[in-house]
Amino acid sequence: MIKSNNSIKKISLIYIISLIPLIIYGFYKNGIYLYMKKYVGIFGLLKPIIFLLIGAIIGISVNIIYDYFIKKNKKNIVDSIFSSFHLIYGILISCVVSINTNIIVFSLITFIVLLISKFIKNNRFNIVCVAVLLIFLIMNIFKDFSFLNIYELNNKFKLDTLDYLFGRGSGGIFTTNIIFLIIGFIILYLSKTYKKNIALFSMITFLIISIIYCICINNIGNILNMLFTNGIMFSFIYIATNSPSSSYTNIGSIIYGILVGIFTFLLYLINPYLSSFGAILIVSILNSLIDLKFE
Repeated sequence: MIKSNNSIKKISLIYIISLIPLIIYGFYKNGIYLYMKKYVGIFGLLKPIIFLLIGAIIGISVNIIYDYFIKKNKKNIVDSIFSSFHLIYGILISCVVSINTNIIVFSLITFIVLLISKFIKNNRFNIVCVAVLLIFLIMNIFKDFSFLNIYELNNKFKLDTLDYLFGRGSGGIFTTNIIFLIIGFIILYLSKTYKKNIALFSMITFLIISIIYCICINNIGNILNMLFTNGIMFSFIYIATNSPSSSYTNIGSIIYGILVGIFTFLLYLINPYLSSFGAILIVSILNSLIDLKFE
């Protein structure tokens, strides 16, 4: 369990460093490239970075508001910023939402969910998943929502393996480049505090079930789309492994990962975009029970 601001700060900085290549590519794919192709103006060019900055600022603000104005703790500003993982939560939410998300909706839901979570003692549910699911639900009320950017919506593509690896599939703003995702995973894997069993077993479970499913429906070509789009692998690596809301025992973390993989597949058949977020939220609610049964 994480007990100090220094631990939270160290883990947060490792996560941020591991995300840098994904952020750079996401900025290119959903901002720079669209601007170069004249699909968007200056605002569209900067929109990916605006989401990222808003998410980070909200995470920082929630910690400062809670410490200074609610708990009235006299911490220095750095200790306040890293008093919880809310900075990372804000960044992760900005990574997985669609570039088509309304910025006001994104900002309000992220702020409200993160702030409310500070008042829920011993909460073990995944906060990032709650925010993402609410954002998606609200956006779908107003229009037919998509995770494809404007260039992708206006062009038809037949993606091959390299296209998927280099991030040309659909997904969140900073989630699609599989090569950079692997690099981020390696960085996290080398960290002693990273819950690698959860990431590994969720990926392996989802991979095995997906291959069997594609063979059964005689559509093995769909396996790349199942694995490398919709931010599923990103969710397994960065969101399912969230320290406060996932299992911490050795066997428990393996069971946790397997369940995330199973539920993601089942929900994929209903809604591919939200499958991993729904699965992680469900299993995170069960995480105390998992640790109790598999100490």
